[in-house]
This record gives sequence, C-alpha cells and structure tokens, in this order.
Amino acid sequence: MTSVSTRSMDFEEEARKARKCYMYGDYQKGISFYKSAIEKLRLFCQTLSNESEKKRGNECIAELNRELRLTEEHDRMIDDITENLLRKPRNGSDRAAGGDVDYDIDFGVPIHHAAVDERPTRDPGFNNRFAPQGATPFQQAPGRPQPVARDVRSANNDPRRRNAPSSASNNKQKQPDNKRVNNQPNNGEKKYQPVGAEKDLVEGLERDIVQKDPNVRWADVAGCTAAKKLLQEAVVLPRFMPDFFKGIRRPWKGILLFGPPGTGKTMLAKAVATECKTTFFNVAAANLTSKYHGEGEKLVRLLFEMAKFYAPSTVFIDEIDSLCSARGQSNEHEASRRAKSELLIQMDGVTGAVGGDDVSKMVMVLGATNHPWDLDDAMRRRLEKRIYIPLPDMETRQQLLEINLKEVQLHGDVDLNGIAQKLDGYSGSDITSVCRDAAMMQMRRATENLSMTQIQEQAQVLKEKLQLPTIMKDFEDAISKISSSVSKDMLEKYDKWMKDFGSV
Repeated sequence: MTSVSTRSMDFEEEARKARKCYMYGDYQKGISFYKSAIEKLRLFCQTLSNESEKKRGNECIAELNRELRLTEEHDRMIDDITENLLRKPRNGSDRAAGGDVDYDIDFGVPIHHAAVDERPTRDPGFNNRFAPQGATPFQQAPGRPQPVARDVRSANNDPRRRNAPSSASNNKQKQPDNKRVNNQPNNGEKKYQPVGAEKDLVEGLERDIVQKDPNVRWADVAGCTAAKKLLQEAVVLPRFMPDFFKGIRRPWKGILLFGPPGTGKTMLAKAVATECKTTFFNVAAANLTSKYHGEGEKLVRLLFEMAKFYAPSTVFIDEIDSLCSARGQSNEHEASRRAKSELLIQMDGVTGAVGGDDVSKMVMVLGATNHPWDLDDAMRRRLEKRIYIPLPDMETRQQLLEINLKEVQLHGDVDLNGIAQKLDGYSGSDITSVCRDAAMMQMRRATENLSMTQIQEQAQVLKEKLQLPTIMKDFEDAISKISSSVSKDMLEKYDKWMKDFGSV
C-alpha cells in the first residue's frame, strides 16, 4: 500500500495545481494540468489489481474530466467576451456586438478595460500557498464550492457583470468599501471608514456611544460653578482663541468629576457636548469589553481613532473606576489589564490620541466616578484636573427646585426658600425625587378610595381636579417620606480625597 500511495502522488499534485489555477482564473494552465493529471491517473489505474480501487480510480477520472470540460467552457466564454468587447466598430461609428464597451467620442478608440484587456496571470505566491487536497482513489476530496456555469449572453446582455479575476493588476473588486460608502448621501457629514474586519466593531461603537447633540444646556445644571468654569476653559475657550492655547498653555486633555451620587456629574458632561458643539462619546464598560481574545483593547484603540476623526470630541467615561481600577489586584483578569494599558497608552502614550497643539483635533477625556480612591495611579495622573462636585448648597438647592418645578403650578403658600432649607444634605437627584413626589400628591388625593372603573367613569371630573396647584403640605409630606441618599461618612471620605489629590 505504501508503493501505491507513493506512485499516486504524481497525479495528486497535478490535480491540486489544476484546481488552484481554476480558482485563480488561469484557465489555460488549468487545462494543461487537468489533462496531465487525467493521463497519469489512467496509467496508474492500469497497474491496479484490486477491483474496488480500480473502480474508485475510474470515478476520479470521470470527475476530473467533468472539471476539465467546465474549465474549457469558461476559457471559451472569456475568449468570446474579449473578442466581442474589443472588436473594432464598423465604419467608425457602429458599436461592436454586445454594445457595452466605451469609445472615445472624437477618435473611436476603445477605452482600456482592465477586467477584459488583461488576461489573468499566475499568482507569484502560488507555489508558497497551501493548495487544497485533490480527489484521489485513496483519499476523500475536501468540500469546496462548485463552480456554476452561467450564460453570460443572457444576463441582460451585460458582459461587464462578470467579476474581474483577482489577479488582475487593476482589480476593481479589491478596492475597499470606503469609496462606495462615501458616494452615498450622508447629509454632508464626514463618516469614519474602517478597514477589513474592524467594520463591525466600528458600527457597534457608533451605534452605542456616539451622540451628536445630547441637548443639555448649562442652564439645565444648577450650581457647579467651579466645574463649569474649568470645563469652559478646557473646551470652549480654545476654540475661540486657538492661538493662545498652544505649548505650555495647551488645553486640558483629561478632567475627572468626582463626588457623591446624584450631584450632576453626568449632566455636566452632556452640557459640555451640547454647548461646545463637540462629538460626544458616551462610553461605558460594556462598550469596551468582548468575549474574544484581544478585541477589548482593539475597541479602545478604535474608540480613540474615531474620536480623533470626529474631532473636536469629548470622550466621556461614566463610572471610570470600573474601567481603570488599580492594576495588580489579585482578582484582576488579564484581558482587563490589557484594556487598561491600551486606554492609558491612547490617552498619553507615544502614539496617544490627545495632547496635541492643534485645537481643531482636540480630544478631551472626561471621567466621572463616585469612587475616586479606586482609580489607578497612572489614570489619576492623566486626568489632570480633578474636580469635586459636592452636595448642592442653599443657593443651588433653590435653583434645582425652580428647574424641576417650572412646569408645575404652585399654590401661593409654597415657600421654595423654606423647602430648600429643609433639604440640607440632599443630593440633586434626591431633590428631584422630592419634587416629583410632591407634584403627584394632588393625583393621589383625587383618586383616593376610587376603583379603576370609577376613575374611568369620572375621568372628566378628575381631570379638572388634577389641574389644582401643588400646596406646601405636599412638599412637607414628600420630604418626610424621602431621605437623603448620602451619608456623612461618605462625605468625609470625599473631603479627604479632595485634600490629597484634588486639582481645581
């Protein structure tokens, strides 16, 4: 059996080369290899004494003959198309048969078509590539796509619909999708075009995190005066005075907002994107993680490439401590550490995406967290400005009440100043909850002890009752039911971290 296998290698090699040439469109050489393989296999079958092996060999000969006829048919088809397209027009004006080749209007000279003017050439790396295993009497042929014979002349009389061979020098099929996408109407907006397998990753990032206008104004954020001034200095002023913000006066590349939950850190970030007219990247941990090895750090790199493309941009990382916690912990995963390293490199590495002097290409990283003490030391250094967003003071609490109640009708006995004094120690989110609860008190009184059927029957009467203004007692009841969500121990911890690492 060893001698048989050794002698069968001759026609196996010929069959592999023939199929390789067919796949690359080199039909002339493929025909030669097919004929050689068939002849060698026929001679080999004559030496066999086993009837089952001889039958198997005859089946392979029939298969190779079928592939040879198909290859010859495709070669004739290309010859017919080439002759049809390149035939000289009769009398200098008639088109050739087929009528699809473009001629110069003045001179009648056919324009060069790479797909038909150049016959396919053998791939230089042909012998270095792993060829698919051919069918032999002693080895099953692997599955491969079967070629489909097509009648080109009946396909709407359009010979150009055949794909160009992959080895053609000016192959149009190898052009990236960028040109095709850029030709589509996009309302005049530029669009980041990835290459290769990164297209799906970029589409996911754009779908999940890119926001052009969050529609939050500075006036929608009560208080936070110091933070607003610093954010305007980092984002707004450099766009109006680009000549000043250069060199040592370059804009801040990283800002950290930290403080108790519900104090307006995320609202400030949205106001930056809206007021400063920058592309807003709202990043969460789920956007930069993947189950595939190495894809997490690739997502980080693509994020900053997109931010640089759409610059000026704001990359807002909410709960940044979840992405950039201290490295070296016992429960840290390798993939998480690689993603952190890539994020640090993109922010301030040799090829970092931020920190340049060109204000029009500015990418600012804005982070928000409730646990600043969990941040990695390197990330804390890259976030140059670390701003403490404390609980609202008396004036800020009154502004929050006015903002939340601007669409609510209030009774004359409502004293917003007195309510603000009672809300000492409440966060902005807690104050919003108090206002919502108080605004619903009138509805609760009107529908008390009524079933759903009675509510439907008395809908018109209840509608008039619901228009009554909110009274002071409603706010007192709401405050008695809703407590502050921030403890004194937590406030002391924030004050200590601000004293050690704050930068305003």
